[in-house]
Amino acid sequence: MEPGKPDYNYLPFKVHNGVVYLAGQLAKESGSVRKTGQVLKEISELEASRQIKICSQHAFSWLQIAAKNNDSEIDSILDLKVYVSCDKSFEGISKLADKASEVFIEKLGEKGKHPRSVFAVLRLPQNAPVMIDLRASIKLK
Repeated sequence: MEPGKPDYNYLPFKVHNGVVYLAGQLAKESGSVRKTGQVLKEISELEASRQIKICSQHAFSWLQIAAKNNDSEIDSILDLKVYVSCDKSFEGISKLADKASEVFIEKLGEKGKHPRSVFAVLRLPQNAPVMIDLRASIKLK
């Protein structure tokens, strides 16, 4: 999957001492987030689940690019942060985060397992319902 490109003045990732620092990933499709708003208010939980998987696929694509550019391979997901735009009544943020985690475990097996933090927020960039960021380690081939 072609990862979403940054819309502003920042890098999609940076590699330092074998660690890939990845910028926040939105569920961009053809360059934009198609369905926006808060989960349960404007966006269904099912749509948020679909979008969080897209965020994770974009993140994995950027990790592959970072590894290739550094003549390396992805070694491990070090940590994952998941952000969900919702009000205080939404109880499903961890369930949504599981959808993101599953993508990395499916693609990397044990190396994809990671510690994780999940945050409920009022609003995300571009009024996206979900966003992730992460750190991963790479190692020379």
